[in-house]
Amino acid sequence: MRMRKLALGAFLLAAGPTAAAAQTTLAIRQVAVVDVTGGPTRAGQTVLVSGNRIVAVGPAAEVRVPAGARVVDASGKYLIPGLWDAHTHLTFVGRGVLGLSLANGVTGVRDMGARHFATAKAWRDSIAAGLLLGPRMTIASPVVERPEWLAAVRRWLQEAGASDQDLRERFGPTSPEEATRWVDSVAALGADHVKIRNWSRNAAITQAILDRARHHGLPVVGHAGPAAFLPRMASIEHSFFPILELSGAGRDSLFRGIAAGGAVVVPTLATWPNRLQPADSILALLDPARTPTFRYLPAEMLEEWRKELKVRENETPYDYPAAHRAALRDLREMRALGIPVLPATDAPSMLLVSGFSLHDELALFVSDVGMTPVEALRSATLAPARFLGMADSLGTVEPGKLADLVLLDADPLADIRNTRRVWAVVANGRWLDRPALDRLLATAEGGR
Repeated sequence: MRMRKLALGAFLLAAGPTAAAAQTTLAIRQVAVVDVTGGPTRAGQTVLVSGNRIVAVGPAAEVRVPAGARVVDASGKYLIPGLWDAHTHLTFVGRGVLGLSLANGVTGVRDMGARHFATAKAWRDSIAAGLLLGPRMTIASPVVERPEWLAAVRRWLQEAGASDQDLRERFGPTSPEEATRWVDSVAALGADHVKIRNWSRNAAITQAILDRARHHGLPVVGHAGPAAFLPRMASIEHSFFPILELSGAGRDSLFRGIAAGGAVVVPTLATWPNRLQPADSILALLDPARTPTFRYLPAEMLEEWRKELKVRENETPYDYPAAHRAALRDLREMRALGIPVLPATDAPSMLLVSGFSLHDELALFVSDVGMTPVEALRSATLAPARFLGMADSLGTVEPGKLADLVLLDADPLADIRNTRRVWAVVANGRWLDRPALDRLLATAEGGR
């Protein structure tokens, strides 16, 4: 398996302050447990959590609740595993974004490129140690770019009098030897995966990154690149861009190679509306009074989006509707070949807010991709756990699993939009009821 077994590290939180603080047994009674593998929903269940582990799941009449347990009456509620956002950028927002994720039932994220790697690492490790409340995190290396692109953008920003802070930690390798040394460095720093965004025109450089990452047990993830390297990717992020100029047979051959390599696809469908709407329509949405979720973003983020819209006025026109149709076609074809699809938001890309936008992605999986609600739910729970090599500890509601759970007010299998109706969350065994979640939301206002 290309993925490092994350269960070997502190990431699984098997011990630590959070676990110690949660030793009192939590009993969730009379709840309907949703089976994301496709089995029937089991009504009238009691779920016992001790520390940060699920210790029992069964009919309420058969599960004995220990004396002194905290008992929660969950009649009429639906219990699902915690959700994952498989592509996000948390550190571009204040630390309140961690609570914002949990308040939306997102108990795990893949951070795919931090503004500052040290910040992402500190958050990940503090959460793992129980010192900080937030979703489980895996973190990318500083992002790999094509050196020519990196130099051109830095020059353009300098000429425009704009800051290049978001590019300062990005890496543009100029030789295979430099690429090898860099992978050694990010492995020592503690990255969970290596991310390639712009691919080098020198195949030897890419080969060096892939070979050295494999040596360290680091998966290589990123944007779609040369077809020869795609089967060695652990995950392919976003859509193929530009549109694949291949026949149906050509796409089938390419996608079969990806399937054989074991990659997953992370399409970030929720990012498309910001390209499919006119700039004027988007600009009107940037008023928090009109879009309430934007109150959880710092004012400077909204200003950055306004500037981005101005920059787009000078872009060469592009047929984004055609690109969107091609992206959906490719996604359906890959899914038909059995390639796993994981939901993600790319937040805080324009119009996207961490936590909230994952529910938009799940809705698009049903409406645009053709998934059933249980398939969409599985893509955000069990599928990420399998991808990360953590299915023995996460992804389903079973005894022995870590207690990352979400209680919903309505059945998500009847309507996937019901994943938005979060009543309570259990984050690594810690009980967060609606008032606690509301406090997390209040703390996140203004992007704090």
